[in-house]
Amino acid sequence: ECFEKASLVECFEKASHLVLLTSSMPKLVVSSLFGVVWGKLMGKKGVRPSFYFAEGQEPERVDWIGQREQIDAAKAAGIDHVILISSMGGTDVDHFLNTMGNGRILLWKRKAEKYLMASGLKYTIIHPGGLLPHPGPKRESCEGGKRELVVGVDDEHLNADDRTIPREDLAEVTVQCLTCDLCVNTSFDLVSKKEGQGVVFSTLAKLLQSAKSLHCDFSKPDLDSLLAA
Repeated sequence: ECFEKASLVECFEKASHLVLLTSSMPKLVVSSLFGVVWGKLMGKKGVRPSFYFAEGQEPERVDWIGQREQIDAAKAAGIDHVILISSMGGTDVDHFLNTMGNGRILLWKRKAEKYLMASGLKYTIIHPGGLLPHPGPKRESCEGGKRELVVGVDDEHLNADDRTIPREDLAEVTVQCLTCDLCVNTSFDLVSKKEGQGVVFSTLAKLLQSAKSLHCDFSKPDLDSLLAA
């Protein structure tokens, strides 16, 4: 019900900007951890736990249909600019995130991105790297405002050493998008260097001016054939 267009249009009335942060969340199959532990004991590599999505919360429903409905409602409500926070990895069909619960989450996210670009609305699409802190006992320092941020396109940082970003820094960039003309009708990846390396991020305009490109190539992968399979 939360994605019904009529209720969304009512919520969006008098708003000038919309920030889309919705994302499906995989759930761990707890019993699969036994296989992971056993695999480690046996010296096997690459054994991973299994995941699933709750009914009605699958990536197709949340990351595609849900975001599509929000984009349509934004247009109907007269919103001027939509900022979509997505994810790096959209060019990699075999990315681990796509295998989780067989949800193909990055492909559905990418379909929503393309839909936004074709909507006629002003847009900004951000593909952040891995968000810090990661879940689990070993947590890398993740305080915002202490790192240099780096912009790229087409997953060029996907396999780099620096492919993460503190959540606070992503939030700051998102807020600055609301008033930065340079970010309108752009799509880019966003990661950070480690603390103590480079120049600490200050303004989005300065960051975007340093980028070689602010336009990802959405011609690949072939979403129609992949998602129809």
